[in-house]
Amino acid sequence: MNGEIVFIGMDLGTFKTSVACSNGRRDVVPSAVGWPKDYIARATLGRDVVFGKDVHEKRLALDVVRPFQKGALKYLDHTEGGVAPSKVEKHKEAAKLLVEHAVSLCRPPEAHKVYGVIGAPSRATIHNKQVLMAAALGTFDAVVIVAEPFTVAYGMGKLMDTLVVDIGAGTIDLCPMYGVYPKDEDQITLPFGGDAVDDTFYDLLRKKYPQAQLSLNMAREIKEKHGFVHDVNERAIVQLPVSGIPQSFDVTEPLKEACKSIVQPIIDGIRELVSQFDPEFQQSLLSNVLLGGGGSQLKGLDKLIEEALKPYGGGNCTKVYDSVFAGASGALKLALSMPGEYWQKLERPDVTLRRAA
Repeated sequence: MNGEIVFIGMDLGTFKTSVACSNGRRDVVPSAVGWPKDYIARATLGRDVVFGKDVHEKRLALDVVRPFQKGALKYLDHTEGGVAPSKVEKHKEAAKLLVEHAVSLCRPPEAHKVYGVIGAPSRATIHNKQVLMAAALGTFDAVVIVAEPFTVAYGMGKLMDTLVVDIGAGTIDLCPMYGVYPKDEDQITLPFGGDAVDDTFYDLLRKKYPQAQLSLNMAREIKEKHGFVHDVNERAIVQLPVSGIPQSFDVTEPLKEACKSIVQPIIDGIRELVSQFDPEFQQSLLSNVLLGGGGSQLKGLDKLIEEALKPYGGGNCTKVYDSVFAGASGALKLALSMPGEYWQKLERPDVTLRRAA
């Protein structure tokens, strides 16, 4: 059986999608899809659909769709996620193409079946999970949707007395691990994340330095390189153009303010989640807080959370070893551990036939 099956773990992120495969391959790609704006762009690019870094580099010639931006399709209703009703189908098409492209990066042999585990926000609704399942239809022969924090914990072997805080671009998921698969009511999803920090930082920079020329992508890149929340001695000095001429700007304070905007909601979420548990087990959860997702890499975030937890008896925070692939690797590990008969029950013969055709 194993000789004809490829297993894939996928972290279908709001900003980046990572995949890990049983054949040893793994990759990461921006969660965006681009279509040439006109026939000139199509002829220049030589493609009908654009993925990867080319979406960013060629974006002036493209209609770009981030299908999961601000939690749309994955967690929030499309209207809550800021997607106009007329664009919902385009977002669903982009999601399907993105999944197909991400799987292709693993280069599964054509004759092999593809079984996969995909991470979703903790409190994703049945409708949201159905959207993700539809995006995977035709690419996977069988697929399972699980909570993203669970895949992180599973990959690291942190299935007991652990509180996972998965900080993504669109959502922040909090999930307690106590030896079983967590119930929906035990988990919390906050409908914001790194995208909200980017927006806040962009607005603060525009207000502080109105003369500087700045885009949201530039603000995001500055945050990813210099982002921090704790007091540090170093300054964040960046080059921004003014009337086309680069000048130096100290962005330390607006960057810190923007990054700190997610800290209090995380603390409030931890407090709400832990308070629901038996008092005898509350401290054990606080003593093992695991930070995952791209937002976990903000300098000083673990220390600031620990300081905020002192009134509750103290806490201990650690960061995942690999924020890019922790979710995908955990999903792959889970896929490999699931019994073969379970996958066979999930398999859709019609999908296999369409892929073969």
